[in-house]
Amino acid sequence: MQSNKNRLSGWAVFDLDGTLADTLTDISRALGSVLQKHGRPPLSLVETKSLIGKGPKTLMERAWIFTGQPASHDELLSLTKEYLLTYRFNPKGGARPFPGIQEGLRSLMRLGWRLGLCTNKDGHAARSLVEELGWGGWIKVVVSGEETVRKPDPRPLQLALRRMQAPSGRHLFVGDSEVDLQTARNACVEGVFLGHGYGEFGTMSLDGMRFFSNAVDMFSWMARSGPKGKNTPNPWVGPICRFAKPGWIS
Repeated sequence: MQSNKNRLSGWAVFDLDGTLADTLTDISRALGSVLQKHGRPPLSLVETKSLIGKGPKTLMERAWIFTGQPASHDELLSLTKEYLLTYRFNPKGGARPFPGIQEGLRSLMRLGWRLGLCTNKDGHAARSLVEELGWGGWIKVVVSGEETVRKPDPRPLQLALRRMQAPSGRHLFVGDSEVDLQTARNACVEGVFLGHGYGEFGTMSLDGMRFFSNAVDMFSWMARSGPKGKNTPNPWVGPICRFAKPGWIS
């Protein structure tokens, strides 16, 4: 009989933008508004997508470099605040779940999974989006960029798992970027790269990680390999841990 220690624990943490939700239109609208106010040229959706990652401050820093003279430190802080305020007043309905996400989250909840978010996004915007998309009853824990240090530091992900009261076990972190993979690796949590989002592998390998091109296949694997699954999952051969032992939650 297959040992339960090889099964997924039933605790999963997700990134938000580019992983669960397609927020590119919202991000582009808010960024474009700020750029226009400061006499900067507008960016296309493709150009905006190339700048996303590591949170709103990095987005503004990259946008200013992309459109002209880089922002100073003080200017960058001010621009980031302006962007966040503009984003909050975006009209609702611009963001949408990626294909298969809504059904997949629902199926995991029926199987007793515990779900959380770990994002570099502003906390107010992240929690508002969770409610807007109808996930408030499913995702109880949201750790955002301003609460602690940012990904790829492992501590935001570890904080999310602590707040979820996750025991030791084979937990997952699902994301769409090199930053997310590095976060999982740093925290010694099994990483899953979901290929429908905004990010790329970058310079990282997938050693000890998993890749799915779409959410349907990923959720199917999670359901089969979880505590109530029917397949025989392979044991996780994870990376060498720099910060903690596999499954360790402080």
